[in-house]
Amino acid sequence: MTAGLTVIALVSGSASVPVLSALMMLVGLAGPLVMPPLMAVLLQAVPTARAGVASGVFNTSRQVGGALAVAVFGALLASRATFLPGLRASLLIAAAVALATAAVSLLIRPADEASSAVN
Repeated sequence: MTAGLTVIALVSGSASVPVLSALMMLVGLAGPLVMPPLMAVLLQAVPTARAGVASGVFNTSRQVGGALAVAVFGALLASRATFLPGLRASLLIAAAVALATAAVSLLIRPADEASSAVN
């Protein structure tokens, strides 16, 4: 997803509509492929008794993040004069957030490993 967003940001303005459409479809497919494993990692990292709370916090943060993304990216795209630079900035910000999320997910350990590391 990070690579796709970065490529779209770099080629937007010079690429043809079919090329941009193909790239956008690949990025769009990445989200549904990433969410189930991410949810599984999250649920393995918390005790079973806290799985419902973890799931609720995850979904709430997804919703808040989505709302903030629409607001911030919409503001960047608001002016016709700055549309293309705003588009590039939006895509690069989204790529950075996706990369940061992937990096942080590598630090999450299952609940049994985390509790044994504390003891």
